[in-house]
Amino acid sequence: MANLTRWKRQLKSSLLVNSIFCEVLAPAVIEDACRQAGHVWRESFWSPTITLFTFLLQVLSAEKTLRAAVTSLLTQLLASGEMDLPSADPTAYCQARQRLPAKLFAGLLGRVTDRMQQLPVTQQTWRGHRVWVNDGACVSMPDEPELQKAFPQPEAQMPGCGFPVARLVVVFCWATGAIVDLMVSSLHHHEITLFRKLWHHFRPGDVVINDRAYCSYTDIVQLLQRGVSVVCRLHRRRKADFRTGTRLGKDDQRVTWERPRQWFPTFGVTQQEFQRLPETMTVRIIRISHVPRGFRSRPIDVVTTLLDPMDAPADEIRQLYRDRWTAELNIRSLKTQLGMDVLRGKSTDVVSKEIVMHLVAYNLIRLLMWHAAAEYDRPLHRLSFTGTLHRFRNIYTSLLRKITSSQTGRLLEWLLRWIAQDQVPDRPNRIEPRRKKRRPKEYSLLSKPRAWYKYHRDLTAR
Repeated sequence: MANLTRWKRQLKSSLLVNSIFCEVLAPAVIEDACRQAGHVWRESFWSPTITLFTFLLQVLSAEKTLRAAVTSLLTQLLASGEMDLPSADPTAYCQARQRLPAKLFAGLLGRVTDRMQQLPVTQQTWRGHRVWVNDGACVSMPDEPELQKAFPQPEAQMPGCGFPVARLVVVFCWATGAIVDLMVSSLHHHEITLFRKLWHHFRPGDVVINDRAYCSYTDIVQLLQRGVSVVCRLHRRRKADFRTGTRLGKDDQRVTWERPRQWFPTFGVTQQEFQRLPETMTVRIIRISHVPRGFRSRPIDVVTTLLDPMDAPADEIRQLYRDRWTAELNIRSLKTQLGMDVLRGKSTDVVSKEIVMHLVAYNLIRLLMWHAAAEYDRPLHRLSFTGTLHRFRNIYTSLLRKITSSQTGRLLEWLLRWIAQDQVPDRPNRIEPRRKKRRPKEYSLLSKPRAWYKYHRDLTAR
C-alpha cells in the first residue's frame, strides 16, 4: 500500500507551496475539521484528505465518474513511482466519500469564500458600496426514489418520464465573481423565499442587484431597514409613469409606493410584522431607453433605493444593473463548463456534497484568476473562466506527482502566466441569437415510463 505519510507530505509540498491553496486545502485543516465534526476514520489509503482531493478531481474532470477520478489518481501514483497501488475498483472511494461529514464540505466552502473576500481587489466597491449579484438556477439529478421525494420533478411531467430538479439561489460577489453562499431546495419554493435566508451576509451600506422577480415591497423595505440598498428591474405588475413623482433628470424620477393593502403568507413575514412595516416607501425609477441595435426594443425600468442623484448618478446605475448579466454568465460557467447541470449522486447526502464541491472548484478557479490578474496587471473580468478551468484541470493532476518544490513553483508560475494571456475580447454590445445550429437526433420524447415501452415492444419498434 502506498505510504500515507509520504503522500501527505507530497500534497503539502506541491499544492501548498503557493499561497493560492494555502489555508484552504491543507491536509491538517481537513483532518482537524473532520475531528471537530466527530468523524472517526481508520488508517487506510482513502483517508479524508485523499478522498477530498479525489472528489475535487472528479468534479474538475469532464467525465464526472467515480471510475475516471480513481483512475486519474492511480495514474499519478504510478507515474510517481508507486508500485503497491490500491484497487482500481471505485467502491472504496465511493464509500469513503459517503462517510465524510457534511460539515467538512460546508467549512471548506466557507474557507474558500473567506479567502476570496480578503483579497485586496482593485475597485472592489462601487462608489464605496460592496455589491452583490443574486440569481437562481436549477439542476437535475438521477431518477431515484429518495431524490424524487426530496426534489420532486416538475408537475407537468408524468411519473417515470422526468428527473428530480433542485432549485438553487446563489449570491455572487460583484468584484471577484466568487460565490458567497447559496440555498438549495425543491421547485416548490420560490427563489425569493430562498433569497431571504441569505440576507445575513449583507451589511449596512451594501448594494444588491436582482432581477424583477425580487421587486417586492416587503423585501425592499426589510432590506432598506437593514441598511442594504437594492437595484432591480421593475416588476411586470407595476407600471412606471414618468408624468408623476419628482423628476430628477431625463428618465429618472423619485416616486412613493404604498404598502399592499392585503397580507399574504408569501410575503415572508407574519401578519403582525406586515402591519408594522411603513405604509409608504420612496424609491427611484430609472429608465434604460437607449438600447443598442439588436437588443430588446422595449425600455427597461430599474428600481433602486439609492435616492440621491449626486451620490448615485442615473447613468452609473444603468451600467451597474447591466452588470447583473454577469450572474447569468457565472451560472453558465458553473453549470455548463464545470458540468453541474446534471448531478450524478443517487442520494440527497451525496448530491448536497456534490453541489458544494462544484462551488469549491468554481471559487478555486476564481482565486486563480485573481492571482493571475494581480500578478500580470490584467482586468479580472476579462480573463477566461473556461480557459482557466482547462489549464487547472491538467495541471492539478501534475501537482499530485512526486515533484520538487521548484518544479511545482514553476508549474504554478506558468499556469498564472497562461491564464493572464487568455483574455476575453471586450464586446459589450455583441449580438448572438439564442438559436441552435446543430440539430439533435430525431428520437421521440419519453412520454410514458420505460416499463410501458418495454412491455409494448411492438409499439417501440414503430
